[in-house]
Amino acid sequence: MALPRWHLAAAWVRYGSRNTVLSGPFVGTKLYLSPLSGRHLLGYLLGTQEIELHGAIEQIAARDYATIINIGAADGYYALGLARRLPQTCVLAFEGNSSHHKYLNISASVNGVAERIFIRGFCRGQDLHAALATVRKPALVLCDIEGGEVDLLDPELIGALRSVDLLVETHDQYVADCTQILRSRFAPTHAVQQFAGRPRVASDFPSAVLPLLTRMFPETAIELMNERRREPQQWLLLTARDATLRSQQAAGEKRPS
Repeated sequence: MALPRWHLAAAWVRYGSRNTVLSGPFVGTKLYLSPLSGRHLLGYLLGTQEIELHGAIEQIAARDYATIINIGAADGYYALGLARRLPQTCVLAFEGNSSHHKYLNISASVNGVAERIFIRGFCRGQDLHAALATVRKPALVLCDIEGGEVDLLDPELIGALRSVDLLVETHDQYVADCTQILRSRFAPTHAVQQFAGRPRVASDFPSAVLPLLTRMFPETAIELMNERRREPQQWLLLTARDATLRSQQAAGEKRPS
C-alpha cells in the first residue's frame, strides 16, 4: 500500500466509481465510505467485498423479510444494499463506532432509503432482545462484530433467535472455535450453510467498468480487492427450520386490523 502505483489505482477507483458500487448484488448502491475504508477497503466500491457471500445474498434477497437487523453495520454496505434490493423491508442498523453514523445517514439519503433505515449505537444483548420482540417479522439478523457474536447470539439467552434467520461473520482468530460453537448452538433449530474465504483473482475485478486500470496495473487491481484478513474468513447462513412459524408471522403482519 506504500507504493505510488497502489495509491494511484485506489484514487482511480474512488473517482471512477463516483461513490457507487460497481458490481455484485448491490451494484448501483451509492456508498459514502469513511476515510479509513475509502483508503483501504476499495472492495466495497468494486462490489467484490466478501464476494464469497454473493450467492447467500441472492438467497436473502429472494425471501420476504419485513425487517433486517444489521449488527456491526460499519459503512452500510449490507444495510444500504439490502434496503435497495428489498423495498418493503426496514433495516435496523447497529454500529458501535459513532463516526460511521454520519456516512450511513448520507448514504441512506442519497439512495432514497432513509425512511426505512434506523441507525443505532452499540448492540447489547438487551438491545437485540428488545428489537426481536418489537420489529415486524419475518426478520433476518446480519452480524459482524469481531468475535462478539459468541456472547450475543445465544438462543438460550435470547429465545427469539430460534425462529429468525441469521447471516454471521465468525471470528475464530479472536474467539477460539467461534464458528463451531455457533454451528452447534443453532444446529437444532436451523439449517446451516458455511462459506469460506478465498483469494481474489483477476476475473473478480469489474474490468468492464474500469478496463484501463486492469490493463495498466493488473497485479494492483487484484491487490485493491484484498480484504486484509489475518486468516481465511468463515461465514454462517443459518436458516430457521420453522418455516411455518415464519409464514404465519408474515401473514399476521399483512392481515388488516
